[in-house]
Amino acid sequence: MEFEEYLKQKHLLNKNERKLKDISVIQYMNRLENMRQEGIYNEEQQIDSVLEQKVQNRYQDWKTYLKTIDHYLSSTKY
Repeated sequence: MEFEEYLKQKHLLNKNERKLKDISVIQYMNRLENMRQEGIYNEEQQIDSVLEQKVQNRYQDWKTYLKTIDHYLSSTKY
């Protein structure tokens, strides 16, 4: 499932998730794209300590960026 579609449907796929507003979907998409462009995220299949450290070094709100990667990895399973 494409990442954008997953974000729009994740509340249906997992009852513990809440529905995202359209602006939130756009923000997730932008964060993922920015991490790719900056060479922080290179399609790793899991979040390891090296990736986490790169995100922490670059972004003040690093937990949001790790959550973005986590959602992206979840989307690849659908």
